Amino acid sequence: MAESGKEMTVIVTPKVYDRLVEDHEKRLNEIIQKENVTVMKINDKGGIIFPSMTITDVFTYIYFFNTDGVYDNKIIVSLDDATKSWAKELYKYYKKQSAVLEQ
Repeated sequence: MAESGKEMTVIVTPKVYDRLVEDHEKRLNEIIQKENVTVMKINDKGGIIFPSMTITDVFTYIYFFNTDGVYDNKIIVSLDDATKSWAKELYKYYKKQSAVLEQ
């Protein structure tokens, strides 16, 4: 998706960030340097399990994890503007708690 040229922001948890650095540091650095991509790391308060979200102009897709951090097939998929608006507010909330990653 980073190669598409579309503007995008990716917010990851510290645990996901550490895994990306461990397994894909070179590729992560390439993505961070792209002008159309902003990569952020959320300031995890510990114990919070964040949903995974994709919000586009067309649809909203959110999936949730259980209290053990395991994907449990609970998803929201919607083309509805109200859902997109709610998801954008949730995204803004997480973005305020995050810091941009720079190389």
